[in-house]
Amino acid sequence: MMKRFWIVWLVLPFLVISWGCEQSDDFNPDDLTQVLIQGDGWHITYFWDKDKDETHKFNGWVFQFQDTGVFRAISLSETRQGTWTVNPSSQKLIIDITGFQPLDELNDDWLILEQSDTLIKLRDDNDTHLEELHFQKLP
Repeated sequence: MMKRFWIVWLVLPFLVISWGCEQSDDFNPDDLTQVLIQGDGWHITYFWDKDKDETHKFNGWVFQFQDTGVFRAISLSETRQGTWTVNPSSQKLIIDITGFQPLDELNDDWLILEQSDTLIKLRDDNDTHLEELHFQKLP
């Protein structure tokens, strides 16, 4: 009996974590779109690229998701533009902004892990790349 109790307590955290990482069955792309286009913009609070934290590459950048599908990256010295869209069937946020480092690293079909009014957590759809990206809404 005691052994069964410990097994349950060892397995339970893994089950909770795996359930929390699954994509939502009630995903609504319109909800995500409305969240993204509201406010003054977003900044990157976390960017993991393959084997290291590269969040620092995006310090000083503000990102705007416009309702026209334009994705703007703004720093003190320049503004770059690309595109964005939400794919409802695959539950992905697709960002395309090319020709400038480090913004090229944002080009991807990002799986939507979590969304709220102030935080969007994304993961690369290619499990071998181990990339994760978090946008937080500006206050």
